Amino acid sequence: MAKRDKKAGRTKPLLLLVLVFGPALFLIFIGVNKCEHKFEELPVYGELSDYEFTDARGDIINKNTQKGKVTLFTTLQTSCPDHCAIDLAKLNLMVYQDYRKNQKNLGHVKFISIVTDENGEPVKNLESLEYTMNDIIEGYDPAIWKLVTGDPKQIYDIENNDVNLYELESDTAFASRPFLETMMIVDKKNRLRLIRRGNTEGQIRDFKQHVALLQKQYDKAAAKNDGNDE
Repeated sequence: MAKRDKKAGRTKPLLLLVLVFGPALFLIFIGVNKCEHKFEELPVYGELSDYEFTDARGDIINKNTQKGKVTLFTTLQTSCPDHCAIDLAKLNLMVYQDYRKNQKNLGHVKFISIVTDENGEPVKNLESLEYTMNDIIEGYDPAIWKLVTGDPKQIYDIENNDVNLYELESDTAFASRPFLETMMIVDKKNRLRLIRRGNTEGQIRDFKQHVALLQKQYDKAAAKNDGNDE
C-alpha cells in the first residue's frame, strides 16, 4: 500500500479526479488540457511503492532493476490480442515500434506488461502470451518489452482521499476494473509522471507524446551538465 504523503497519487489532484470519475475522465482531461505540452517538465505525482515481478526468463524485475530507465507500465491479458484491456495493436504500432527502431538513443525506455486473466487476476504462465507477442508484433524483443507475472496491485494500488485505483469499479471499464486499462510512465527515479487510459488511439498518441516530453527533460538536463563541465 502506498504510504500517505510520500507515495504516488497522494499529493496531486489529477489522480483524485481520475479515481473518482473513472475511465471517461481520461478523455475529458485531455480535451481541456491541450496546453499541457507547453510546460517545461512533466509533473511528479510521487514515488511508486516497492514492487517485484518475474519475467518470462525467470528474472526478477523491481525498482532497482529499473533504476535509470523510463518504464512504461501496462497490463496484458492472456486473451490478447482479441480481448485486451489496452489496444495492443495501436500501442505496438504507435509506440513500441518507434522505440524498438531507435534503441541507440532510446534504449533506456522499457515496456513492462503485467499479465493477468480477463478478471485482472495475476497469471503465472507467460508462455502462451509470449508466443502470441512473437507472432503478431514485428521484432518483438523481450529485452525491450517484458511480460511479467506478479500482483498488479503493487503498481496500481494508488490512493487519494480514500479512493483507490486498484479497487475502483466501473461498468464501462474492461472487466469493470479501470486499472486494467491504465498505462503509466515511471521515470528513472521510480516516480510516477503520467497516467493514461490505453484503449483509444488518441490516448495512446498522447501517452507517446508525454514519453517524448520526459525524454526532452532528460536531454535538456544532460546538455546543461555538459555545458557546466566545459
